[in-house]
Amino acid sequence: MRMLFIGDPLLVDGYRIAGIDTIAVNSPERLIESLKVSVTKDGLAIILLDQDYASKVKEEVYNIKLKRELPVIIEVPGRHTAAEVDLKATVSRIMGVKI
Repeated sequence: MRMLFIGDPLLVDGYRIAGIDTIAVNSPERLIESLKVSVTKDGLAIILLDQDYASKVKEEVYNIKLKRELPVIIEVPGRHTAAEVDLKATVSRIMGVKI
């Protein structure tokens, strides 16, 4: 199973170095277009979305999340987002269990 990052062109190299597939986008609209195509591809377990773009199209992202169990779609901090991620809470929410 693979992971994919969709987001800012300045961030994709870091994810690529970590072994994650990437799609560079320069707007929230392109993020949604790429996400719609990506969720239909076989072998993807997790899609990471740049929060800077995803936060501007939250409702569309949410609707895409509702339609599929896999891949799991997670927003990650972008270049302009403060990194305040509670990993334990995120994993608990995704897995549906308390940790």
